[in-house]
Amino acid sequence: MVDGYPGTATAEWAAVGGRTDSWLQLTWPGAVTVGRVVLHDRPNTSDRITSTTLTFSDGSTVTVPALADTGSAVTVRFTPRATTSVRLTVTGVSSTTVNVGPAELDVWNR
Repeated sequence: MVDGYPGTATAEWAAVGGRTDSWLQLTWPGAVTVGRVVLHDRPNTSDRITSTTLTFSDGSTVTVPALADTGSAVTVRFTPRATTSVRLTVTGVSSTTVNVGPAELDVWNR
């Protein structure tokens, strides 16, 4: 179950005072093939990611639309690629955002 502030604040990723250009990176010891990412925004109505970019170790990028303000899943599918890392960089936030971050980031292989 995905949670975060105002529920369980320790169950989310959040950059205190973070806004655009905040980032989170996942790195694996070897290449994995990924083709889908599922994101959940923090489940509060004030801190919202309105756009973000995923950057892979090969330099390729995928643009992600606004995340649901309710914390529900936003699934992004893309051409599968081998990568050793994925970086989520926040490129847009709501005007009320104080602490930005996803409640959850799931990266799926084939």
